[in-house]
Amino acid sequence: MQEYLNELEIVKIEAFCADTEMYEAVKKVVLQHIYSQGVMEAGVGHNPMKNRAFQLAQHCTENPVTNEAMGAQLRGVWEGVNALESGYQELKNIKSATGAVKTPFVNEAE
Repeated sequence: MQEYLNELEIVKIEAFCADTEMYEAVKKVVLQHIYSQGVMEAGVGHNPMKNRAFQLAQHCTENPVTNEAMGAQLRGVWEGVNALESGYQELKNIKSATGAVKTPFVNEAE
C-alpha cells in the first residue's frame, strides 16, 4: 500500500493511527454509514460485526423478501464491513521511513 502514498501521506496516517481515540472515533463514524442499528456507545469499544443481520432480518420480515435476497443483502453488508476493517488494520502497518511520528500532539492548554 505504501507505494501509492507519498511521504507526507504516510506520516499523516502514522499520526492518525497513533491517536487511538481519533482512530476509533473515525471508525465508528464510517461504520455507522454501513449499518445503522444503533449498537455504538460513547466510550465503549466497538464490534463492527454486531447487529446488522438482525436489522436486515427484521426489514425482510416486514417487507416480503426471499431468503435468497436477504442472504445477498447480508453478504454485501459483511463484505463492506470486512473490507473496511481490513483497510483499518492495514493503516496500522503504514510506517514512515524516518519514523517521524511517535506520539500524537496533545494541546496542554486545553
